[in-house]
Amino acid sequence: MHVQSGYLRRGIIGNLNRERIQQVNRFFNLILSMRKILRRFIRIFLIAVVAGTFFLLLFDLVFFPLPSERLSRQSSYFIYGRDSRLLNCFASQDQYWRLPVKLDSISPLLVRTVINTEDRWFWYHPGVNPVSLLTAMADNLKNRSIVRGGSTITMQIARMMEPKPRNIGGKLVEIFRALQLEMHYSKNELLEIYFNLVPYGGNIEGVGAAAYFYFGKTPYELTCSEAAILAGIPSSPNNFRPDLNPEKCRSRRDRILRQLHRQDIIDKETLSGALKEEIPVERKERPDHAPHFCQSIMSELSSNLWTGVIRSTIRMDLQALCERLARSYASVLKDKDINNLSIVVIDNHSSELLAMVGSPDFNDRKHQGQINGAFAPRSPGSALKPFAYALGFERGLITPASILDDIPVSYSGYSPENYDEEYNGIATVSEALIRSLNVPAVNLTANLGIRDFYEFLQAGGISTLDRKYYQYGLPLVLGACEVTLADLANLYSALGRKGIYKPLKMLAGSDDNKPYDLLSEEACYLVTEILSELQRPSLQASWEFTRDLPTVAWKTGTSYGRRDAWAIGYNPQFTVAVWAGNFSGEGSPWLVGAESAAPLMFAVFNQIMQGHEHVWFERPAGLGTRLVCACSGLPPNEYCPDVVSDKYIIGITNNNKCDIHRAIVVDKETGYELCRACEHLGNPDTLVMEDWPVRLAGWLSDHSVITKLPEHHPGCSGIFVHGPPQIISPEHRAHFEISKSMPSEYQQILFEASSGLRNRKIYWFLDDRLFASSGINERIFYEPVKGDHTLMCVDDLGRSTTIRFSVR
Repeated sequence: MHVQSGYLRRGIIGNLNRERIQQVNRFFNLILSMRKILRRFIRIFLIAVVAGTFFLLLFDLVFFPLPSERLSRQSSYFIYGRDSRLLNCFASQDQYWRLPVKLDSISPLLVRTVINTEDRWFWYHPGVNPVSLLTAMADNLKNRSIVRGGSTITMQIARMMEPKPRNIGGKLVEIFRALQLEMHYSKNELLEIYFNLVPYGGNIEGVGAAAYFYFGKTPYELTCSEAAILAGIPSSPNNFRPDLNPEKCRSRRDRILRQLHRQDIIDKETLSGALKEEIPVERKERPDHAPHFCQSIMSELSSNLWTGVIRSTIRMDLQALCERLARSYASVLKDKDINNLSIVVIDNHSSELLAMVGSPDFNDRKHQGQINGAFAPRSPGSALKPFAYALGFERGLITPASILDDIPVSYSGYSPENYDEEYNGIATVSEALIRSLNVPAVNLTANLGIRDFYEFLQAGGISTLDRKYYQYGLPLVLGACEVTLADLANLYSALGRKGIYKPLKMLAGSDDNKPYDLLSEEACYLVTEILSELQRPSLQASWEFTRDLPTVAWKTGTSYGRRDAWAIGYNPQFTVAVWAGNFSGEGSPWLVGAESAAPLMFAVFNQIMQGHEHVWFERPAGLGTRLVCACSGLPPNEYCPDVVSDKYIIGITNNNKCDIHRAIVVDKETGYELCRACEHLGNPDTLVMEDWPVRLAGWLSDHSVITKLPEHHPGCSGIFVHGPPQIISPEHRAHFEISKSMPSEYQQILFEASSGLRNRKIYWFLDDRLFASSGINERIFYEPVKGDHTLMCVDDLGRSTTIRFSVR
């Protein structure tokens, strides 16, 4: 029995062991099968992820690419002055007000308020909040109408980017686009996009425009109450607009504020203060400062410019001052049939445009007030003359005391006249510029070369010279062209910068073009000294701001027919330019630069210099001082009786000595001049006399400006040497064209010459044949024949001058 029991125990134990082994095997088999299932699941999951990613990318990049271009809409344009004050603004082409802003330019409180109001889980969801969507669906089914959308901020961006019908299909597209947006943009980027697209009622889009038109602020300056108002409007823009429904707006704001307080975003004191703030009941009016300037900026902008903020160089205080003075002075001019004027003020250091008045009244339709006179091409009159003198100084041709001809002259048929139709014979450079004489300016320009003067003006920014230089000719220096007030003012400002040219700068930060030397500092200083000596015009005694005028170098201009009056002044700090006239082109006897434009120019200067130190230009080291003959303006010879002090450019200015004063020997008894060949015929005596060039001698003698030189002794058998006659007309290498529509007697060419006082007769040889003989200063006329011709003038001593001309 005992033995059988042992066998039984061993059998039971064996059975138990087998069961345990089977259980373990089953467990391991289960694990193995689970591992297979897990591997299969992982494989399927990875395949699903890869496939899902592939199809998502496929849909994102191929079938339904994200229309990112719709996230940026054309902005309105907000033009600011240099002090960041808004000058003017203009709606976009689709007539919406949009002002794009960066996220860091938005009040952090507004950002938190919007997120708390619109999408509390914004920072955590992938673009879609399933809980919010399900809750919204339940509410909509319960109310049997759409009462909630359940849209996240990202989904709202998707809807604004691509508007769809508010149905299930539209919502699915919205969800897909939201997922795409989250793939392409960061959360901060999405917030910035949202704030620039969200509607705020009417034609206002984006928080930048809304902050201005509702509160007159930037988005960063908003109060707690204002942030709550802007956070509440987008859910129903026209319903919660403060200017249309102030009470509904107030109710919506208060709910948002209390919600912020419950969530400890604002404290009780802030809540109390915000609830007491008034609701704005009307939109802010757009400002209308510097209307002509702003219109000019808009006309220059590229249609592809999407940024809405334009920073200009305009100083609001100076702009307001110039507008006020323009209106005041316009009332004075209207009594003289002058209805328009313009003002330009430039900072000489930076070449920035500080103020611009295009007309006294932008809204004066009767007198075309919307025309911008600062950019309207007009004839400048004498306002270009200083630059011919500056070039003459720079090339060493003249100094302030140099002598210029002021006698009748002809350049291929063009004979300039002075304003008073009188001639002075000779004039110093200073006198010619101060008195704005025409003939000396034309003679100097002819000496410089009209092409060089023309190219200088182009280099100086005169943008309206649209013809060839020879089509303007020498009258260019007298204003026979059109310039704009802005271009002319900027050219004068180069004088204020000691000869450095900078393009006129109207936008802050626009330094694309490098400055360059237009004139030498020495030439600018010489011109400035002369222009600062001009006597001030008679200003009306009722203008209190005409007292204590600052030192200003200035020049005026009056166009032909008295249609334009100009005055431009400058000092080291500013350039002020004024134009007066009529946009219609109608003239007025009062339209003279010194009378109609200069008073206003000085009024502006007197005001803008208040508070500024009155400094003047320092004398350049390259300028020297020398004594010159008071008669010729050249360094004196041993016979010059009087000398004066004169400035010159060291190493540049001509050092030729005076050739006017010379000693001659005369017979004490008869007064005849004696030479070595005939001095034995009389009683010799030495006199110092003026011997002027032949081009001047005849005119000066005829007008009793100089004393005639004595005649040579008639018994002299010698030949003395003096200058040959000078042909005045025609000009050497002149070209003439015969008009078929004009009688030939009206197309005759003038032959005229100047000769020394000792001559009695001159002879004209045309193409090597004697054509005519005449007395001194006698005019001869030639009826032209086509071809190339040679003209020789011979005096009675056998001396000659030859020129060539052609007729076509």
